[in-house]
Amino acid sequence: MIKRWREEGAFLLFISPWIVGFLAFFVGPAFTSLIYSFADYNAITAPHWIGFGNYEKLWSDEVYLHSLRNTLYFVFIGVPVTVGFQILLSLLLNIELPGIRTFRTLYYLPYLVPPVATVVIWLILFGSGDGVVNSILLWFQGARIDWMGSEGLIKPVIITIGMWMSGGSVLVFLAGLKGIPKPLYEAARIDGSGPIRTFFNITLPMLTPTILFTVVMQMIYYFQMFTEAMLLSKGGPDYASQTYMMNTYQVAFRDLDFGYAMAQSWVLFFIILIITVALMKSSNRWVYYEGDEKGGGNS
Repeated sequence: MIKRWREEGAFLLFISPWIVGFLAFFVGPAFTSLIYSFADYNAITAPHWIGFGNYEKLWSDEVYLHSLRNTLYFVFIGVPVTVGFQILLSLLLNIELPGIRTFRTLYYLPYLVPPVATVVIWLILFGSGDGVVNSILLWFQGARIDWMGSEGLIKPVIITIGMWMSGGSVLVFLAGLKGIPKPLYEAARIDGSGPIRTFFNITLPMLTPTILFTVVMQMIYYFQMFTEAMLLSKGGPDYASQTYMMNTYQVAFRDLDFGYAMAQSWVLFFIILIITVALMKSSNRWVYYEGDEKGGGNS
């Protein structure tokens, strides 16, 4: 018994720095922000309790609602487009050809580039004046396009950044493709299945756990996106690219309305939580795990 206490005591001693850090830098600030979300607080004067005033203000704030709609656009349009692109790219990189490892490395490199540098590259590419894309269009006798100044084009331009930085997720899909048993493909080939039928009957079902993981991570990425919209277009034109996190940042550090910003942060937390739980619950119907006798869902 004494030996067990010593082992458990040593274990608790070694993890105590992490526990203290978790309580001091995560649980404590999160609990404090929850309290301040019910107050009028500007970090200068003492907080004034206003109950649900900050939360009621959200639904009459047009800028907030615009940023929420923009972020939902990125989530429900950008996530399927980006994940679909990642699957297609991983399928291409899974083909064993001479030099394929070099191509895999090249496609992974943009993932290592900081977001700020990536935005600078996009400014060079899609600059409304002499950007690279416009220069190519003019060379082919096309018309110059105002990529940054168009409300209908700025969101797709931002989504392409997420597609460009897909190296990490592509590696995850490659690992998923490598984990599919080869006898399944051999059996499909013997049955006379073509590439398309094999993809939908074998490859796609076996990739569903990886798809679930990637969709959740990509969704969180778009919900928390800040750098791309801030540096690329400053939320414009006419708030067309204003994201949720960008609006929360401006409310907190430009308007010094920290209580209202904290209320926005908690609403975002619950939105992400609800969508993530819904995805995990729905996975019982469409995610296939190898060895699952039901042919899909969690065992």
